[in-house]
Amino acid sequence: MKRFGWLLLFAMIAITTLAAQTAKPADNKPVKKNPLEAYAGTWTATLDGNAWMTVKLALQGEQMAGSIQRPHNLTFNDNGEVKSVSEERVTEIVENAQINGDGLLLTAKGADAKESDRFLLRLTGENTAEMKMLAMSMPPGMAKPKPWKLTRVVGTVAPAVR
Repeated sequence: MKRFGWLLLFAMIAITTLAAQTAKPADNKPVKKNPLEAYAGTWTATLDGNAWMTVKLALQGEQMAGSIQRPHNLTFNDNGEVKSVSEERVTEIVENAQINGDGLLLTAKGADAKESDRFLLRLTGENTAEMKMLAMSMPPGMAKPKPWKLTRVVGTVAPAVR
């Protein structure tokens, strides 16, 4: 009789395990992926092999949070490419991030700043992107700055925080 009890218990466990593994979601709807997820991670821009800007983005629930660390001053060559960067750095906290038709619009503000800066981050590949500061004023006769090329630091795709 003990054997029969053990066999019955084993059969019930096996059936329960099998049923749990083959159970389908009740609504059969595909899980929606947050479009912000593709932008999560740590991104860097380099000049002469040195990182001059770091953008850190992570999902917090359904929103994007993060920071942008960049030089206080940039100079550009005649083609609009970054020529040099200052040693002094500015760290801005991302206040808002939203997808628009061109990419991810980031609004960020430094602790001592009176106004926010706006940036557009556009993915160009799985681990590559371009970023530009919106409404950047340039002296007359200067070439319009080209977008800055960013590379995602491999292994930093930030998981969603729920």
